[in-house]
Amino acid sequence: METQHTKPNYIAVFIALVILTAAEVTVTYLPVPRLPILIPLSITKAVLVVLFYMHLKYDRRLFSGLFLIGVFGALAVIISFTLLFGPPLLDTVK
Repeated sequence: METQHTKPNYIAVFIALVILTAAEVTVTYLPVPRLPILIPLSITKAVLVVLFYMHLKYDRRLFSGLFLIGVFGALAVIISFTLLFGPPLLDTVK
């Protein structure tokens, strides 16, 4: 069953991405903790790109599910490698 949708406003999405990028660049020059601000901004930008420019907002749920399987697989690999090769969590030798 196809759902009817209007054409997305790509110009508005582009302007939002520009504003978010400018905010990220500005944060890097401020004397504030960067990660708590930059991570949500980056996630917001990624979601906008995926929904509108990759057309997942208007596609079948199957494609969104396949995309999410890839995202969770990549996160599992990143977390696994971080735990394997990152700094030790418990320093037992003093």
